[in-house]
Amino acid sequence: MNKRRIDEIGIRYVESLKLYEEYAARIRNLIQDLVEVEGVEFYAIEGWAEPPAELLRLLSNLEENDLAGVDLVTVRVLLRFPADVLKIESLIKSEFDVDSSRSLPSDSRVLKDPGRFGYPAVVYILSLSKSRSTLREWEKYKDLNFRLELRTLLQEAWATILPKVSQTVGSASEDEFNRELFLLGAMLEKADKGFLTLRDEIKSEALLVPPSPQKPPEPVAAETVFNDEELYQLFRDEPSLLAHWNSNSIEAGFPEFTPDANYLRESFSYLCKIFRASGIDTLSEVRRFLADMDNEDKGLRQLKTLHDTFRDNQNWKVDPFSALFLLVLNFRWGVLKDKNLTALDIKKGSDRISGTD
Repeated sequence: MNKRRIDEIGIRYVESLKLYEEYAARIRNLIQDLVEVEGVEFYAIEGWAEPPAELLRLLSNLEENDLAGVDLVTVRVLLRFPADVLKIESLIKSEFDVDSSRSLPSDSRVLKDPGRFGYPAVVYILSLSKSRSTLREWEKYKDLNFRLELRTLLQEAWATILPKVSQTVGSASEDEFNRELFLLGAMLEKADKGFLTLRDEIKSEALLVPPSPQKPPEPVAAETVFNDEELYQLFRDEPSLLAHWNSNSIEAGFPEFTPDANYLRESFSYLCKIFRASGIDTLSEVRRFLADMDNEDKGLRQLKTLHDTFRDNQNWKVDPFSALFLLVLNFRWGVLKDKNLTALDIKKGSDRISGTD
């Protein structure tokens, strides 16, 4: 690609860099939320927009006007076991649109080729699903894709060390280098599978140990779905909850807002509706959700992401109940997305908070 064309693309990218950085942060948080809901244990999840200097380097190696192979946003999920990769693969296929022509799933022939060199990770090129991209908070990202890398820790070690080693290889020793590379890659792949086998064997042996006799547990009555008064009593018994989420919404950047009694009562009504619609319909589940939102400031981080995404909106009206409404809407989207949000008053509640009703 000629220098003039590279400079033009580079300038446009720098002008839009803030959008790509926002997209990277939102997608990273979304992937983490989906993985946590699925119950898959992970080591780390990273997300970033391509630095301008790196983009220019990549463009200089491309054919004229060929931008198809450049990924401007990347999310990397580091896992402990290969089996966890399969779980996340199934999850992302149901949540995003997949570019099959550029993706490298775990069932790819390339990965299963016994003569291949290296120890490649699973890679997907994804974009927002139609149902998510039509939501107002995601609409501006609807034409953007991103690269998702699923790696075990051993694959990450391989990817980190290999470039450093390859820099010193001359053409005379290339064949010998590739042979050693193949052997090392095979050993790492075998180690990855071996750790998984060992974990499963330990679990199986643990199941063979006879449990000590215990008194049968007392039968527990099934918890009933809360009514509005019962949920309101929960907040009445713990008044610090409202002060806590009011403080979090302000710290996240939303403007201070003091609702009157009628407005607050209506906010509470919408919160009840979205709790039930998302399947959080008992007081125990509400308490678990609130505790999860406080874990490592998970709820606060999500509120900051929402505010930063829509920082140009000056019409926010976020009281404590509304802050929780936004968190349920985002973290339980997997449950809510297939429901009629207009009929359930969820859309109306969302528009009211953002000041677009």
